[in-house]
Amino acid sequence: MQRAAPRRSPPPRAPPPGPRRPDGARPAPRLVLAAWRRRGRGRRRGAGRVRGHALRGPAEAGASRLRRAQPALAGGVSRRRLRACRPRGDAPCCSPRAAKWRPSLYAVKLSFTDTLTGRFPSLANFRLVTGDGLFWRALAGNVLLPAAIVAVEVAGGLALAVLLAARLPGRRLLRAIVVVPFALPEVVFLTVMRYVFAPRGYANAALAAAGFAPVDWLVPGRVLTFFTVVAVDAWHVTPVVFLMLLAALASIPDEIAEAARLDGAGALRRFAFITLPLLRPALLSAVLLRGLDALRVFATPLMLTGAEGLPVLSTYAYHQWSDYGNDGAAAAASSLLALLSVVLTLPLLRRGTAP
Repeated sequence: MQRAAPRRSPPPRAPPPGPRRPDGARPAPRLVLAAWRRRGRGRRRGAGRVRGHALRGPAEAGASRLRRAQPALAGGVSRRRLRACRPRGDAPCCSPRAAKWRPSLYAVKLSFTDTLTGRFPSLANFRLVTGDGLFWRALAGNVLLPAAIVAVEVAGGLALAVLLAARLPGRRLLRAIVVVPFALPEVVFLTVMRYVFAPRGYANAALAAAGFAPVDWLVPGRVLTFFTVVAVDAWHVTPVVFLMLLAALASIPDEIAEAARLDGAGALRRFAFITLPLLRPALLSAVLLRGLDALRVFATPLMLTGAEGLPVLSTYAYHQWSDYGNDGAAAAASSLLALLSVVLTLPLLRRGTAP
């Protein structure tokens, strides 16, 4: 019988590259990893010294990363910079311009998301809102109430500005008294007004002292409630319009009115043909600013009449969110309020920029 050829052992493999101890034995895996980490850290330090950033510790390294990330944050964040500047486990960082629009975009997305099925896009929230009778009352209130508020405030502010611009004795004290309601916080002012117009409040006490019957000022659904809310809001914010128009009146040269007076123009004609045309930019600015602010009126009708007493779109959205927990309907009402604000203010903006 022939013998089988003996099996040859494979040649020894070359050891992988890496640090060795003086006796030739390979170190433990942990020691190998530590050596490679120290080697990489040394490379990073050398690169930092070459670029002029002597990175001597973790604090300097973090500061350098933030300095390198600042130009990217100003104009937009790339994915590489985003991964570099984002700590693990935290929310991704984004530019301030993107963060400013994120809540509004989320509200728009929520308004087009079906609350029951989660389907997107969907008009279920808008169908739910438009099928509610309280929504149409709120929409009408959101048009009529700001219009009445702005009209009363501009008329009252103009009258006070013309009156207190004249050289009257004690006009500085009168100007300070006019501005006092606006100096109060809105919640404090409205709490005082609730006591004033309560069934046994100060307004009915004054009527009883004059021999008149008490009046229900804040009963939901009455016309008197509408005018009471308008009067309260105008009382609080008219000083803003007053200060704007008073500053505009102070900028009108006295020589113009004096020349018109010498020509025989009376006080009414001087006001109609000289003062009002010169006050047109200030009046337009007051109407625009107060109109934008009055469209989002919220605290005054809510604190005086409740969510359903004199509804507007902002109180309707709050009512849907707080009482019914319907986030989609509240977001839909808020989106419609934003659309209404754009539609109503665009004509004023075009008129203000027209030559």
